[in-house]
Amino acid sequence: MKRASLAALMLVWALAVRADVPLPGTLDNTAWQRVGSGSLDWFVLRVYDATLWRGARGEALAIRYARDIPGAALVDTTFDEMARLGVSDAERWRAPLAGIFPDVKEGEVLVALREAGKGVAFFHQGRPVGRIVEAAFGEAFFGIWLDPRTREPALRAQLLGETRP
Repeated sequence: MKRASLAALMLVWALAVRADVPLPGTLDNTAWQRVGSGSLDWFVLRVYDATLWRGARGEALAIRYARDIPGAALVDTTFDEMARLGVSDAERWRAPLAGIFPDVKEGEVLVALREAGKGVAFFHQGRPVGRIVEAAFGEAFFGIWLDPRTREPALRAQLLGETRP
């Protein structure tokens, strides 16, 4: 019984630990300021850790995945959330995003860099993988995490530095 309790306590502690997700060196880490970090958990399973960064180039959301996720699932979830937030014309970005999002493996990092007026550039494991140049896409995509109507308000607060994880 004691051993099971210790194991359960260690599991809870491990799930509670949230680490910043660094930006790849290709984005020049020295020019960015960390805003906040948090994690998305589904029941007791960690899905990802995320960190929001801001700098002269704009803002970047770095996500480290805690499990393997097919790129098609990332795309579907992205557009489900955009639709839920009322982005009526989001489907026009589905094909370009499907060509950008890779299948991710546990521990891999995707970064979305939103530059004012330039849309969003995506990086996988530090390498550029694509860009959607419309500023409206940047607003819709970052809204998944930062819009006040997000599905995950606690994560939003953590990313914005309003609460600690």
